[in-house]
Amino acid sequence: MNISRRFVSGVVAAAVAFSLIAPAQAANAVTITAASAVRSVVASDAWSADNPKTARAKITWLKPTATYGATVAGYKIEASTNKTTWKAVVSNTKSTATSAIVANGLSAGAPTYFRVSAITKKGSTLKVGKPSSVFARTLSAAPQAPVLLGLTKVTFATSSHVVRWLPQTAAQKGSASTSYKVTAKSSAGGDLTCSATKTNYCTISGIASGATYSISLVAKNSRGSETNLDQFQAQDADISLQWYLGTDHGIAATRAWTATRGVSSVVVAVLDSGITAHPEFEGQLVDGYDFVSDATKSGDGDGRDVDPTDPGDGVGADTSSWHGTHVAGIIGAKSDSTGITGIAPNAKIQPIRVLGVQGEGSSLDLALAIRWAAGQDLNGFVINGETLSGIPVNKTPAKVINMSMAFQPRAGTNDFAPCPYFVQQAVDYAQSKGVTLVAAAGNGDTAFNPVDNSRVYPTNCAGPLSVGSIGFTGDVAFYSNFGVDLVAPGGDQKTPGAAPAGSSGMIYSTSNSGTTTVGESIYRLEQGTSMAAPVAAGIIALMYSLRPNIDVKTVWEALKASVRPFPAGSKCAVDQNRCGLGIMNAATALEALIAITG
Repeated sequence: MNISRRFVSGVVAAAVAFSLIAPAQAANAVTITAASAVRSVVASDAWSADNPKTARAKITWLKPTATYGATVAGYKIEASTNKTTWKAVVSNTKSTATSAIVANGLSAGAPTYFRVSAITKKGSTLKVGKPSSVFARTLSAAPQAPVLLGLTKVTFATSSHVVRWLPQTAAQKGSASTSYKVTAKSSAGGDLTCSATKTNYCTISGIASGATYSISLVAKNSRGSETNLDQFQAQDADISLQWYLGTDHGIAATRAWTATRGVSSVVVAVLDSGITAHPEFEGQLVDGYDFVSDATKSGDGDGRDVDPTDPGDGVGADTSSWHGTHVAGIIGAKSDSTGITGIAPNAKIQPIRVLGVQGEGSSLDLALAIRWAAGQDLNGFVINGETLSGIPVNKTPAKVINMSMAFQPRAGTNDFAPCPYFVQQAVDYAQSKGVTLVAAAGNGDTAFNPVDNSRVYPTNCAGPLSVGSIGFTGDVAFYSNFGVDLVAPGGDQKTPGAAPAGSSGMIYSTSNSGTTTVGESIYRLEQGTSMAAPVAAGIIALMYSLRPNIDVKTVWEALKASVRPFPAGSKCAVDQNRCGLGIMNAATALEALIAITG
């Protein structure tokens, strides 16, 4: 056995020594020169009635004049929309044929540029040759379904109405010439229509006042037509309890979702009690921060830190509210087959903790949180004599800041809380960075009797959108403060109307089962302007998702232009000061935004 081992070892040594003198692979090495350019490339429209919505092209060419001793193994076909950035739509035809049909990765309606390269083979080596000259062709396809903004069924109050839809890209149009036709059908009979070619709107005339119409939109070009999509319905198991998302008594999120469900680049900062882990937040969060500076009131045993988890704000017999968890779910709970869906489920949530035990917080902490959420580097920043350090820079600044908190005056007093100047400065800074702030109007005094919004901080700071609350019936909630900008669904269990069974007319969202410390992930019904504010924040997140470069002024203009009226005979209809300009609506907010921005 030992002799055999030594013998084998000796053979290996000899082989190694030999390979150092004459490497075996050198005998098979080949030199291959890239083939010359492919000639006479031509691209034609290869639209097929079998796949009318697919852009297809037939590419033909002549083989290269020189292959330098190699053989053609196939051809590489590339496409571009700008002649700068190229992508391989066929990496290798694996054929010597000088034509091919390309049916993947192409766009219709605008020029597409093509080039072809020969792939040659010598031995086992492949080489891609020089690309051909560029050939341009506009391909055609049937249009994609246009997105109708606003409601699909609506009662008009005037004899004419402008119907808008989301502008389509060249690829969505399918060909250079696409027309649109809007049809309004009434149960009384008699269809009303309007058409457009170069705009994303048209005006329906001849409307019977008070009649209800069903609206449809058709896009048509030479290759076919497509009717607008119906409202997008989330598939989450408990969506039926989220009445505030619907078209009848809610914000028409189901209609708005045909335009956008949010984008990951839009971040909503939730300045609150922090959040707890919940399945609805998986993949929905960006890094946040805990700004509660007083260790005796933080509930987590320390001051500012990088962990915005809510440890529970209950003390003694007080049960923890899990307030921030509930608020965050309204805005951005993920959309899947379980639980609920947020108003902007594809946007991101940034948890920022500013409220400690018993829901109390510091105005200084709030001011810092606003600045940090808006992207300010706080290291070296001086506030109240303190020079800050060790605070990580916010790598994902927010476009929307939600503040579901409010000073609550004592019942029977004239208590009020003015906006501190350093908080106002923080608000001003955030707005200068294009951030829209949303503030809950407050839930009355300590006996829940509504008070004037001007007495309540931080909603009385100049800048934040002040949001009051309505219930299922569309009327103001019994607790909601007055003198607000707008109202949104926040729930009212005292007057639930015909709210879905199990909802009690309140807002269903994420929560936790723990009493004073963290327990299991659950869902819970709550009500308050604290719930109405994140509804508004979610709508605004959709607006930024649709038009990322809008400023705060444009957001306000679109919101004010898009509110729906208060129900006839409601408290809000009788006293507008009670409820502001109207009820927020996600679909019409996007419609107004498109009208303003084009």
